[in-house]
Amino acid sequence: MEVLSTNAAIVTAAGSGTRLIGATKKQFRELNGIPILIRTLAVFFDSPLIQRILVTAPEEDILYCESLIHEYFADSTKPYQVIAGGVERQDSVFGALQTLPADTDYVFIHDAVRPFISHQLIVDLYEAVQEFKAVVPSSPCVDTIKQIKGDVIDLTLNRKHLIRAFTPQVFDYHLILSAYAQAYQQERFCTDDAQVLELAGSPVSYLLSSALNIKITDEFDLLLARYLIDKNMY
Repeated sequence: MEVLSTNAAIVTAAGSGTRLIGATKKQFRELNGIPILIRTLAVFFDSPLIQRILVTAPEEDILYCESLIHEYFADSTKPYQVIAGGVERQDSVFGALQTLPADTDYVFIHDAVRPFISHQLIVDLYEAVQEFKAVVPSSPCVDTIKQIKGDVIDLTLNRKHLIRAFTPQVFDYHLILSAYAQAYQQERFCTDDAQVLELAGSPVSYLLSSALNIKITDEFDLLLARYLIDKNMY
């Protein structure tokens, strides 16, 4: 595929990972011998669609993160940078967006603890973002979702109109940067990057993709991740 734009990837690895108990933060935890962060970064280092990678990490782990990346990707000539993350994920992403060069066209924003993304997903998202300016990978919601109020169920939502949102979420760079600036001006807190655009009034498209794009947050996720690797299912 001919690449006619400048694309960057922001990989958020600044979380403390309190739900996965252990001395090592979950993004640095080994998954079948390889750190989760490295498994995640591999696709972006390998993809010709990505020209630059920016990793947000806990300030105290910046040197360690840099050493890991150098160890596993020493032969790569692709530019990368590790910067300190913020208090919240939203702070980390906004700081990373402000760090990217102004000539960036599209940005892929991804959770460091989602190691099961494919090269084809990167391609599909890139094709979609050129048309829609903002696109989120997703899968249909198969569970019945209940809204609660206090101690009781308040409402049952129609799952036909629900999707599970994953990352990498991909955006026109200047569009998402402007929306983030607006969010801070209006003191909005968002749980994902697409919501920042939604609240700014910009449409966000979605792309149905593999439900195996799991986020490793607890021991069950780690067990599932090991199974997926052992069975070569991703």
